[in-house]
Amino acid sequence: MPRSPLALIVALSATLFAAFTLNSGSSLQSSLLALRASSEGFAPIYTGIIMASYYSGFVGGIIWGASLVNRVGHIRTFAALASTGSAITLLHAVFVDPITWSLFRAMTGLCLSGLYLVVESWLNEQVDNNSRGAMMASYMTVSLGGLALGQLMLNLSPISGFELFTLASVLLSLSLVPIALTRQPPPSAVSGERMKLKRLFKISPLGFVGAAGSGVFSGAIYGVGPVFAADLGLPTASIATFMFFVILGGMILQWPIGRASDMVPRQYVLIALLVGLIFTGLVPYVMPDLIRDNLSVWGAILGVFTMPIYALSVAYVNDYLTPDDFVPASGALLIVYGGSAAFGPIVGSLFLDYFGPWGLPLLFAIVAFGMAVFATYRAGFGRRITLEEQGTFVAVPRTTPMVTELSPLGDEIQTEDDTTPIDEATLAEEIIKDDVPREDEDETPSSDDPATPKTGN
Repeated sequence: MPRSPLALIVALSATLFAAFTLNSGSSLQSSLLALRASSEGFAPIYTGIIMASYYSGFVGGIIWGASLVNRVGHIRTFAALASTGSAITLLHAVFVDPITWSLFRAMTGLCLSGLYLVVESWLNEQVDNNSRGAMMASYMTVSLGGLALGQLMLNLSPISGFELFTLASVLLSLSLVPIALTRQPPPSAVSGERMKLKRLFKISPLGFVGAAGSGVFSGAIYGVGPVFAADLGLPTASIATFMFFVILGGMILQWPIGRASDMVPRQYVLIALLVGLIFTGLVPYVMPDLIRDNLSVWGAILGVFTMPIYALSVAYVNDYLTPDDFVPASGALLIVYGGSAAFGPIVGSLFLDYFGPWGLPLLFAIVAFGMAVFATYRAGFGRRITLEEQGTFVAVPRTTPMVTELSPLGDEIQTEDDTTPIDEATLAEEIIKDDVPREDEDETPSSDDPATPKTGN
């Protein structure tokens, strides 16, 4: 008899705790490094490179994480990566150098990507179709709550000391405890299948561009957002509050915005967000004193217009896919997102250096304008689908492809064949078949073609 969603969440509370501590520690470390790099006198471009290196490592984890987990197992992978990430966090306080920090950030991104993969595969192993919605909502709440709380931890000690590095290291280490002591059986093998980027763009150019733009926004916000607030003269406590409200704004309104995209064509909701972001980025130039005095409110509005863009892009791409392609497309979208996010801190730091503090909002306005023009063009000339053909919006974290199977979209991925026992020889044959390129692999119709997309639930 399947367990109720509440009972399942209680049973997996240890794994959710691991997710919470991971997000708290990574969030604290990100803002701490951005502020510390600035206070150490690093050139803005060096600060941007340091923060961008994280996303380079994160993309590497998406590409190679599955093979590592399948080779050595979930628990050993988690133990190795959590220990490495915790040690690297402490080393930041010992070797204060831009090049060293860039290397450390890349290694941190690689470790966290693998850690998220283990957590999400563990959660996915325990859910059924009756509990995916509740589990996904809990996981999103825990993840975003950890990110928000990590920002507030900046207030616990001066950024010039080593104490905050120690706290971030402790949080990463604590995530290992529930995984090491869990009595839940280890998950099955993790799929490393990914869709080719060329095919992804052919299927949905707008979804591709949306994921890329979302990466630039996120990379700039998390990478140099604290530096932007510091350049305005805010103390550390106000910087932490500003970053907290950025996350909170997107967290609160992401689901209502997603539900709105189920009731009207999704690209129109995306255009509305981009137009709102354009005005949000330009307002500081018109009323700088008002924005400076109410920076946390402005930050919440910024979060409202930026954070849902990735989830909307994923939902838009899925509208043109069959359920079998959801996970491979998710992997490709995350690579697009992570690769673009690596540019966010670099370009953001250059804008801050050239235009001053309000250069970061200007960057958001420029990128949003370009995306809005492209989205408007696609809305007029791209392949159109009816509301009945649209799938259901699901808010997904920007972590690993496994989160797609964990989400309610996993209901559509499950087939009768998935429940049929299969011996090891048959499994090996299937893997070999999957590794052989198919002649029709690039024949997927684009979103402009008259082929019928998948029908939503």
